[in-house]
Amino acid sequence: MLAAACGDDDDTEASDDTAGEEESGGEETNVATEVGEAAPDCEGTEDGTLTIGALLPETGDLAFLGPPEIAGAQLAVSEINAAGGVNGAPVNYLPGDSGDESPDVANQTVDRHLSAGADAILGAAASGITRNVIDKITGECVIQFSPANTAKDLTTYADGDLYFRTAPSDILQGRVLADLAIEDGISTAAILARGDAYGEGLLEDVKGPFEEQGGEVVVERVYDPEAGNFEAEVDAVVSEDPDALFMIGFEESAGILNALFEQGFTADEKQIYLVDGNVGNSLGANFTEQGVLTGVKGTLPAVELQADFKAKLDATYPGLEDYSYGPETYDAVTILALAAQAAGTDNPAEVAAKINGVTRDGEKCTTFADCKTLLDAGSDIDYDGPSGPQSFSKAGEPTEASFAVQSYGDDNKIDTAATVYKTAKL
Repeated sequence: MLAAACGDDDDTEASDDTAGEEESGGEETNVATEVGEAAPDCEGTEDGTLTIGALLPETGDLAFLGPPEIAGAQLAVSEINAAGGVNGAPVNYLPGDSGDESPDVANQTVDRHLSAGADAILGAAASGITRNVIDKITGECVIQFSPANTAKDLTTYADGDLYFRTAPSDILQGRVLADLAIEDGISTAAILARGDAYGEGLLEDVKGPFEEQGGEVVVERVYDPEAGNFEAEVDAVVSEDPDALFMIGFEESAGILNALFEQGFTADEKQIYLVDGNVGNSLGANFTEQGVLTGVKGTLPAVELQADFKAKLDATYPGLEDYSYGPETYDAVTILALAAQAAGTDNPAEVAAKINGVTRDGEKCTTFADCKTLLDAGSDIDYDGPSGPQSFSKAGEPTEASFAVQSYGDDNKIDTAATVYKTAKL
């Protein structure tokens, strides 16, 4: 998610056949798009201060996402408190690491935050980590709000109406990736995906729409990201010789791509597509030969980052190289604060009941201060932040999203001038 020259802005409709349906009045309703408020049935507590405990990747496979997410959270908290805080009290922000998908780090962080009286846990970035801790969090009648989870099955997870996210479901990203490949003239493709909920889910979300449009998946492999080598996966791709590869993974993607390049499956001959879990400048740092990533493309939930917001993130966290999920994190914190202001309490159950409503169907506002003024005047609000219009469904997630299509240049870094943006709706 980088500041870039304005590119294409295409619209894509993504069908959701897997999010689940309900019977209501004799009509089928797609739960991913159904409009309504959350209705937790637990009894939370309040102490007059909105306390947010971070569960963000300071270490582990997704550590490259940590700095922009931390910057987004800290910036939002500072602006909220500068505007008078929530219900007359400053927001209390507690830093915390999510680590890898090994549950030890995340569970320890969550335990610490819950003991400190957190009303909401901000995170995790990885859907797998969320699965490790969501029951513990929501079981305590505490909100979990992720800025980066994309696994589609979280839409229907039994979370007691206490789980929310500002990142769009992978159903949307999969459609954008498939459409991109078809537009590029790809007819045959391989898909390599890490063996977890993120990888396996996104594999399905890419494969389905790619095949619906006439593409053929000739290699489909799910791999163990902790494996010592990926020879079998690499050999399968090289032997089938497809037009393109969808590489769905985290930091282990660099090793797989290096092995493919050594076998002659290179970006100058084949099209390679990355995803939000691996696209970015940190991936390019793993390649010593300049230009080996030239033309590689990747998708990332993102709107075009405005210069003033980027400057605020830079000032908050000097040395940022990527801005992935920084706006989504900022918006998650702001939405939480606005919902608490609307509820008049920091009680998580009552705050959760207001979250969906502050993102849609009211008077437009784009800052916490302006939205707070409207709320204090008795107005309904529709908050649109730097990550774009969220328009939450009843399930507590965006029903529309913008995606950046990023491309690497000859220096193995993202060529910001080549970035284009595509929008997708459920």
